[in-house]
Amino acid sequence: MRSPFRRMKLPVLVLLGLVLAVAPAAGQGQDSLAIFTLTPTNMEAMGYNGEILGVLIQPLEQEKKIEIMPRRAMEDALFDAGLVQSNDPAVVAQAGKVLGINYILFGQVTKKGASIRAELKLMDVQKQDVMKTWKRKFSSREAIADRVPDFARDLTDTIVNRDQYAITLEASGLAAPDLSISDLKAVGTGNQVEVTWAADPTQPAVGYHIYRASSLSGPYQFLGKTDQSRYVDTTISKGLVYHYKIGILDGTGREVKSDLTANALGAGVEQPHPPLVMGGEGFIQRARLKFVPSLKNNQGKFKIVAYNLYRKTGPAGDWQLMQTVKAKRASGANIAFEVEDRKNLEDGKIYVYGLSSMDKKKIESSLSEPLKIATVGRPALKLDKDNLLRENRFTWQSIERVGGYRIYRKDGSGEWERIGYNSRPDKTTYIDKKGKLVDGKVYQYHLTAYDSQKGETGPSNIIKAKTKDLPPYPANLKARGNMVKSVELSWDPVEDQDVGGYNIYSGTDPDRLKKIGYVRGQSKNTYLDKGPGFSKLADGTTYYYAVESYNLFKADGAVSPVAEATTKFRPVKVKGLTAAAGDDHILVKWEQNPEPDVKAYQLYQSKNGGGWSKLKALGPSQLSYKDTALRPETTYRYRIIVEDKDGLLSDPGEGSEINSPIKPEE
Repeated sequence: MRSPFRRMKLPVLVLLGLVLAVAPAAGQGQDSLAIFTLTPTNMEAMGYNGEILGVLIQPLEQEKKIEIMPRRAMEDALFDAGLVQSNDPAVVAQAGKVLGINYILFGQVTKKGASIRAELKLMDVQKQDVMKTWKRKFSSREAIADRVPDFARDLTDTIVNRDQYAITLEASGLAAPDLSISDLKAVGTGNQVEVTWAADPTQPAVGYHIYRASSLSGPYQFLGKTDQSRYVDTTISKGLVYHYKIGILDGTGREVKSDLTANALGAGVEQPHPPLVMGGEGFIQRARLKFVPSLKNNQGKFKIVAYNLYRKTGPAGDWQLMQTVKAKRASGANIAFEVEDRKNLEDGKIYVYGLSSMDKKKIESSLSEPLKIATVGRPALKLDKDNLLRENRFTWQSIERVGGYRIYRKDGSGEWERIGYNSRPDKTTYIDKKGKLVDGKVYQYHLTAYDSQKGETGPSNIIKAKTKDLPPYPANLKARGNMVKSVELSWDPVEDQDVGGYNIYSGTDPDRLKKIGYVRGQSKNTYLDKGPGFSKLADGTTYYYAVESYNLFKADGAVSPVAEATTKFRPVKVKGLTAAAGDDHILVKWEQNPEPDVKAYQLYQSKNGGGWSKLKALGPSQLSYKDTALRPETTYRYRIIVEDKDGLLSDPGEGSEINSPIKPEE
């Protein structure tokens, strides 16, 4: 049945001496357009193709200048014809003939960075050429919504203007006729062959030429002419095989040759009757038919010994003998026969089958009514989600007449490896966690379907999926210095729940840092470095630090830039320490230390070169001390150790020896 979207052709007008004005004719059929799904050229473009078409279709339907073919009707028609939506102009042109429309919009979408680039092409189905190509670039989804309606108007103008031009050509007699037939048959009855076909009454066909050949490949010789969709060939020789083709004539006498071929087997010989096909079903790369013998063969006393199964791949294809089935049944209780075809069947393709009966004289009947059977198509794999921590997720639509699905993966240029399967046809998701996927790596995947007969479809489309990259380093690393024998680190935690924690590196040379510790937990953002083991950090020393995040699999990510901090310095050695003898004392004096947090000046005394003993801890503002606890004939020496509020002590500052001013008693 021809599509309702095939445009009716205007009758050819021959006007002598007149110039035709370009204008639509009254009652002219409306322009029809099929819109194919745009092909995404990379993983990032997926989703934008549907978004562009979604925005495009709305203004086209509102303007109503072009008739948009419903998507369901388009997909059903393509499926019946064994075709798919494609970005290949040759395939698009072929699909246009099947759909019976004037134009097809097709193309592709690419995403590079933030840029979304669409290349759209308009196919003139009648001329089988791409009449115009548009290239559009969008910066965002908002840009698609803003700019695609303008493209819709441009598309409408292009089709309308081209259509008017086509009317002019057709009226002037330059346009090629669009003529076809269907259901061509040749049946031998008695000493003649009856050739019949179905004609489209909307087409301007005025007659038909009949051609015949004794070989399928020709040559075909002119046999006769008729204005009916039937021709009887009486010039046959008994028992020969004949092949017929039809030429279709328009009102100007031009002829369009049909691609269909009809075959008459054993013409002029009384033939047995073909079996009655009860039905059939397609599976994975196999087809099964069920048929019963014709009762007419018993009535005509034909002794049927075998049945021949024929196959072709479309209305214009040639019948090929696939196998012969013996007519003797294993069980008399079941009169039905089943035959299965497994020879080189492709996935998702429609095949036409016919059966013939053969009697003991090896006379073969004509073919039964043709039966279309579609094999199971390949599944279409879809990326559900990637950029996950060592896993990729997939989904697909369920397929009838399968037992389950197998998923395959390969790494770069390696070999495909089966990594998993779903043993239920209704389970259409898969999460790949197999084999310890590598962080930040692109993998390729495809899917197959299988059944209980060990049949497996070819691979689906290939999907690329990338695992999550190793975590970035935490930003804004800071090291707080001027702390006592320690350094405190802080940073901004990485906003990623797949971060397991952070490794800490330190050293006194920024180019030779070593790991000194770690913290667990994505939200942790501080670390206090007190030194290795029971040791403490050195006073007044500069340390360098870096932090790296690691994921939940403890794989290390990027290392942060180096931060540095210096531990608190000890107070400097006291300066200006002097000791002067008075009448009964020694006055010890010193200069004030520069540190703002001096806690005390620890004063020590040594007698006659002996050990040091602490005299007193003096306050931060006291810069002298009068030592009156003296003994005669004793040499004294003084030292001061400065202590700050954190308990850090300076090196000792020492003065010169001084003799006691106390005289011994007489």
